[in-house]
Amino acid sequence: MQFNTFFKNKFYWVVMAFIIIFLGLFIFTFFNEKCYQMPIGKITDVQRLSTQHVSDDQHNKDIKYKDRLTVRILNGKFEGKSTTITNEFVKSQVDSERFTKNDKVLLHISKNPSDADIIEKKRDGLVVLITGIFFITILIVGRQVGLQSILSLILNSIAVLGAIYIHYQMPNTSLFTLMVIAMIVSTTLTLLLVTGWRIRTLITIVSTLAGTFLCIGIAELVIRFTHGNGIKYETMSFLTLPPKEVFLASVLIGSLGAVMDVAITIASGMNEILQRTPQISMRRWALAGRHIGQDIMGTMTNILLFSYLSGSLPMFLIYLKNANTITYTISMNWSLEVARALIGGIGIVLTIPITIGLMELWLKMRGENR
Repeated sequence: MQFNTFFKNKFYWVVMAFIIIFLGLFIFTFFNEKCYQMPIGKITDVQRLSTQHVSDDQHNKDIKYKDRLTVRILNGKFEGKSTTITNEFVKSQVDSERFTKNDKVLLHISKNPSDADIIEKKRDGLVVLITGIFFITILIVGRQVGLQSILSLILNSIAVLGAIYIHYQMPNTSLFTLMVIAMIVSTTLTLLLVTGWRIRTLITIVSTLAGTFLCIGIAELVIRFTHGNGIKYETMSFLTLPPKEVFLASVLIGSLGAVMDVAITIASGMNEILQRTPQISMRRWALAGRHIGQDIMGTMTNILLFSYLSGSLPMFLIYLKNANTITYTISMNWSLEVARALIGGIGIVLTIPITIGLMELWLKMRGENR
């Protein structure tokens, strides 16, 4: 009986479809070498040539290995041919990578197989597997809302990548302006898909955009008045674009999600309170919204901060291991991240009164005096 009920439920068919699709894609990654224009190779043999214990001036110890790899080319005009490649790496793999037998690798071949170099491991299977687990988990937990969240995530990615692609094709176009347009489209689509067309959806969209653009505006003013002192744009390696524009665009993308989360939580919470207690006074209703905002303000700011800091943690540790001071290490690795988190935190805080004010305005426009 339960088995029949399982297959009568449309939601379970959607879950099964996702599982089958991602399982098929995962299996496909084991046989998709012909789909690559770049040469793909499979390591068929590994021979250890030498092992050397090394240390640097700061007495950091490591082990350096030298291997001879036999690689069989799986696609392209050299398909079926084998070549040998020497690979040197250290045990910590801080700036090199270890390859083992049966690993598939991306190759660079200039003229013939003997000139081949390994670029990196072929990791598309891992990407598909993690993406599949992520999507299926969202679907199982969120059900219909989860499906809408997946769709909004895909559309958001397309919007951001589309903005970057347009800037790549037309370099004279402002990257920040393109990101602003992408964020407006992204916010609108996300909230419409997740919450549907309701008045609180419109309030959430307006408060999200207002909070985000206000914090960006404050950041722009502070940078202008201080001439950007303390913001180490030079840590943006190999950047050939105006650094401030790229910095503000990255802040816009990073803070939008947190600001949107705060706005939708407050708007939904206040709407739920109004539905359950229609006779609540305006003052108590606004106070309830304020308490909701206070409850999530600290956690959302911490999430934003740790998300930014975690990305540069490996380089942070490398700086410390090479006898740099903690202050210099922080300034070179975390100055931009801390600045991004602080600006995003301002956006989170500003969104709380904006959302509460818009909810109060909406209630007054309905002609209800409390």
